[in-house]
Amino acid sequence: MITSNEEKIQFFQYLDFLPTPALIAKEYKNDKSGKTLFVNKAFIDTIGYKVDEIPNHLSFTMRAYPDLNYRREVKRDWLEQISRLGKDNCSLVQLCTKVRCKDQKYRWFEIRTELRNTIGDGIIIILFNNIDKAKNQVLEYQELSRKDPLTKLNNRRYMQQLLDQEKSHFESETNVSPFSLVMADIDFFKNINDTYGHNCGDMVIETVAKIMKQSTRKMDVVARWGGEEFLLLLPKTNVIEARIVVKKIMKKIHEQRFNWKEHSFNISLTYGITGFKKGEEIDETINRADHCLYQGKEMGRNCLVADNFFESWRS
Repeated sequence: MITSNEEKIQFFQYLDFLPTPALIAKEYKNDKSGKTLFVNKAFIDTIGYKVDEIPNHLSFTMRAYPDLNYRREVKRDWLEQISRLGKDNCSLVQLCTKVRCKDQKYRWFEIRTELRNTIGDGIIIILFNNIDKAKNQVLEYQELSRKDPLTKLNNRRYMQQLLDQEKSHFESETNVSPFSLVMADIDFFKNINDTYGHNCGDMVIETVAKIMKQSTRKMDVVARWGGEEFLLLLPKTNVIEARIVVKKIMKKIHEQRFNWKEHSFNISLTYGITGFKKGEEIDETINRADHCLYQGKEMGRNCLVADNFFESWRS
């Protein structure tokens, strides 16, 4: 343990040569905000703040985590790690967080601190290992793994995860509104490919995906389910409300003129709509939406079927 002021100054000078951003703070029993004693050159170069700009713990967290919800999440994760230290017979706290730096850019850091006093009573060292490049590469890969490469919509596998989460949320919470699913399929899509080619077919799928995204709310999820088929998850939406959403999409699709080389044409979709029923499996809900879609195809396409309620485009 370092005790004299001279030793502390020498230690701070040593940390200034450390390539990892470091912050030294002193904590007081009766003051949770504590006091920032020192930040090294790497901290200033990477994160940007000098000691007088972050004089205590509160001032740093307000700057580093300006979003209140994220700040609460970081604090909760930090306290959970501290609470586990006794069980694991360890004093190292380590957390991966996104920090807003002085230049207003967000960077990912692995933040580590040893809670056993290494300098003096109540003084701790916090290291900020910059993992921004690696973390962003991981996030980019994760994003690509759940997106359809053509439409940039959610793919089928990721949509399955979202549906399971929505089901769990609906069944575990009280007073939660039901959700609906919409299965949609481009009518006579094979004819488009056969007549104009597969590149034209891709253009049609991309355009339909764009229209669906523009016609739905931020909370709604649109996924490419396979080929020319789409699945929409509409949270907090009953079947009657889902029909209104679908009618809006139908209108925009009918107004869209598709141009390919010297050709110009219109298309239509058929839609199957159903609501989730508490206690059933998600696959049952999906199959029911698919069955409604099949009924619509049998009835002439260019229509919607909502739990056996038939409605054509012109009706």
